[in-house]
Amino acid sequence: MVLGLAVFLALFSGCAPEDEPDDNGKDPVNRTVLVYMLSDNNLGDTYNYDTQNINEMLQAAVAGELNDGNLIIYRDGYDTNPQLIQIVRNKSGEAEKKIIKEYPDQNSATAEVLRSVINETVERFPAEEYGLILWSHSTGWAPGNSSLALAPERRKGPPTRSFGKDGNFYMEIDQLANAIPDRQFQFILSDACFMGSIECAYQLRNKTDYYIGSAAEVMGAGMPYAITIPLLFEYQLDLKQVCEAIYTYYNALSGAYRTATTGLVDCRNLYLLGETVKAILEIHGNDAIPDISAIQHFDRQWPYICFDLRDFLSQIATDEELATLDQALSQTVLYQAATPSILGDVSVYKHCGLSCYILGTGDSVLDQYYTTLDWYKQAYPPID
Repeated sequence: MVLGLAVFLALFSGCAPEDEPDDNGKDPVNRTVLVYMLSDNNLGDTYNYDTQNINEMLQAAVAGELNDGNLIIYRDGYDTNPQLIQIVRNKSGEAEKKIIKEYPDQNSATAEVLRSVINETVERFPAEEYGLILWSHSTGWAPGNSSLALAPERRKGPPTRSFGKDGNFYMEIDQLANAIPDRQFQFILSDACFMGSIECAYQLRNKTDYYIGSAAEVMGAGMPYAITIPLLFEYQLDLKQVCEAIYTYYNALSGAYRTATTGLVDCRNLYLLGETVKAILEIHGNDAIPDISAIQHFDRQWPYICFDLRDFLSQIATDEELATLDQALSQTVLYQAATPSILGDVSVYKHCGLSCYILGTGDSVLDQYYTTLDWYKQAYPPID
């Protein structure tokens, strides 16, 4: 288990009830960041990573590094009913978890709940910009009831986290997209396994300007919140710095814990990338599937669903087509970095910042669901 940064609990007070029923009427602040934390699973009840990450957020607050912004957590944990919490530094200089609202027990892995939490956060905590952090287990773009290679019981080694698991319920990627208002967020950061795929980014392309995700598994401790939260509340937001902080933190660790892949995507250029990939697949779509054993993958269990997007296309594209692809990638992926391996099991030689599935290399369940995704409809030629 990765140790978190030192947390000086003596500086932190306990949960405090809200003094006023809401914050309506307040002038907008620079930024409100909502952490949608679903920890009613082993990330919470076994490893207590939710508590660890919240303590790191408190550490940032007590240091005064929120710059008067709003750090809001919707936590659906194993030990309480869901709560809407604000991380604040009170007049005594102590950091506290201010409970804004307590909810009845509910399945938070639904579009309806996520949408209502977003709307309530925007109403209560107006800001010039909004950010969203997705915190939970997930199966990336794959349907939660198929799990397959991503099933936690099939993993070995240190605990990792993957979005949308509340108890035994999952939120599919299309449901996630449907829950988020268009262009509501300046950024969406997925602190979860396998969410750094072209499929996930493209499904969320209309929801945010910038998207951050990991092509591979994310260590159970998640991103180093004591380092990244201050960066997310800088008046001049630099998301490349946020990605660099995540990568640098994990790259400095050893053994299996030296695990991180991170990519920053400009969602406004995803259509250009989609058109470029479509042009390649229209010409080569009927070619034989290349030898996938020679293509960089990021998952550790078969069937692989997370191949490096550029490495896959380089197996079928001409040099001229590949040059056009590289130009589109350079305009779309603003930052990418990867450690030399994933949990010591998968060597990483190539990483363009986005993963992809190769249609026809999984099973019929995956292939059938894949055809419902926006990325498939954009990039793959229609079948006559």
